[in-house]
Amino acid sequence: VLYCMRKLFMLLLIAFSFFAQAQTDSLFVTTSDSVKLFVKRAGSGKPVLFIHGGPGSNSAYFEYSGGNVFEKDVQLIYLDQRGCGRSDNAPNKDYSLQRIVKDFEEVRQALGIKQWTLMPHSFGGILATEYAYQHPTSITSMVYLNCTIDVTASAQSGIAKTLQMLPNIKAEDKTFLTNNSINLFERWFASFGMLDKVGLRYQLFFDSKEADSLHSDVTQKFAHHWDLQQNVWNHPEYFVSFAPKTASLKMPVLIIGGTRDYTIGTDHPKLMQFPNARVQYIGGGHALYMEHQAELYKAVAPFLRKG
Repeated sequence: VLYCMRKLFMLLLIAFSFFAQAQTDSLFVTTSDSVKLFVKRAGSGKPVLFIHGGPGSNSAYFEYSGGNVFEKDVQLIYLDQRGCGRSDNAPNKDYSLQRIVKDFEEVRQALGIKQWTLMPHSFGGILATEYAYQHPTSITSMVYLNCTIDVTASAQSGIAKTLQMLPNIKAEDKTFLTNNSINLFERWFASFGMLDKVGLRYQLFFDSKEADSLHSDVTQKFAHHWDLQQNVWNHPEYFVSFAPKTASLKMPVLIIGGTRDYTIGTDHPKLMQFPNARVQYIGGGHALYMEHQAELYKAVAPFLRKG
C-alpha cells in the first residue's frame, strides 16, 4: 500500500510539474512610453514570439484558428501590437517601425527571456526582419509563415492575380489597375473590391469561403483597437524592400510559403536572402495554420524543437 501511495504521489507530482510548466497566463506589459501591451503565454518549452500581421490585426486569429497547435512543443507568446486587438492605442500616435521594434525588445526584457524564436505571419515578416536586424543577439531562430518582406512586391502580385482571375474585367477597371501613375496600394485595395463584387476575394487568401468567414469572425471578436492599421500608412519606412536586410541575418530561418497564397505572392520567398534558410511550400493559401494545420505542424515542429 505504501509503495502504491508513493507511486501515486510521484505521478501526481510529475503531473503537477507539467501543469505548472504548461499553464497559460495573460498579462499586460507597459512600454517605456506608457502603452499597455496585451501578452499571453501558453504551452511550455523554449519561448516563441508570434508576430501577427494585418497590418494592425491581432494575435487571436492565429491562436484560435489553429496556430495554438505549436503549444505542444514550445511556449507560444501571443502579443497584440500597440493599437491592435487587446493592447492600448498609443496616445502620441507613435506607430513607427522603430517603436514597434522597441516594443518587442521591451516585452522580451519584461518577461525575463534571454533569447527567443520569432514566428511572424504575413505583414509580421517586415516587423520581424527589422527586429532581427536591430537585435540579432535576442533571437535564436525564425519561422516565416506566409510572410511579406516587400509590400510593394506583394501588391503587384495581388493585382496581377486579380487580372488573371477576372478575364472579363471592364476595360476601365483594367486600365485603372494597370495605370502606374496611380498609387499602387490604392489600386491593390481596389482589386480586392473588384473581386468582392463577384465573390472571389477569398481565393487570394483561402481555399474556401467558409474558412474566410470563420477567420474574419475570430479576428473581429478580439479587435478592440485598430489604431495601428489606420496609422501605419503614414510611415513610409514599412513600404520599402527588406530583402537586403535579410542577407545579413545569420540565424537559422525556416520559410513557409503557400502554393496558393496570392496575397503575399507565391514567388515571394525567392526575395528572401537569409544565408541560413530553408524554404518549404505547402499546398494552400495564406492561413495554412487553419486550413492545413497538420501539414504545417509537420513542417515546422521539428525546426522549433531543434532551433
